[in-house]
Amino acid sequence: MRGYGQYCPIALAAEVFAERWTPIIIRNLHLGCGRFTEILDGAPGLPRSVLSQRLRSLERAGVVSRGAGGYTLTGCGHELAEVCLALGAWGARWRQARPEDQDPYLALWTLSRMITPGMVPRPRVVVRFQITDRPPPNVFWLVLSATGHEVCAHPPGFPEDGQVVTDTAGLVRWYASEAVLTGRITAPRWLRDSLTLWGRLNPFIGYGQSRTA
Repeated sequence: MRGYGQYCPIALAAEVFAERWTPIIIRNLHLGCGRFTEILDGAPGLPRSVLSQRLRSLERAGVVSRGAGGYTLTGCGHELAEVCLALGAWGARWRQARPEDQDPYLALWTLSRMITPGMVPRPRVVVRFQITDRPPPNVFWLVLSATGHEVCAHPPGFPEDGQVVTDTAGLVRWYASEAVLTGRITAPRWLRDSLTLWGRLNPFIGYGQSRTA
């Protein structure tokens, strides 16, 4: 990215932060993604070549470090992640996603990165989500375990603990605004309680409700 040629802290920061995809990459690293493929999973549409370029640029800027386990944010990078969170709070308050931009897979993927091991009541939990207003692939499996979480577009090969049938708007409201998960839910009480808990994890819940002119 070409610099602004200004000795201004905002301009200097924007030279690192304001490149396309960079805030999304930092967000994914903040969510615990360390491997190249993990970062890609949470950034649909991001070309592999662009991700490589951005990671190299962030390494040079001291925002990201690379080790045997993959990529991690440095102290500098964690501070920049706070800028991402502030930007997200502003976006939640003043912007609204278009219906065509609502992605059920990405909503489930982001949620899976927020669920800590202590929030998973069994060694493995598998929840099937069927999205009624989307063409195939419109069925996803949220798989949570001590070894890691993932969202699958194909049957993961484990028994299902519950099923949710809802539309995209209902799924996004549950993930983004602490709304009750709507639709047809087939699940035991312990899983219903967990679904309620997981729906409260988004750090931007409540910001949209405070929107004023």
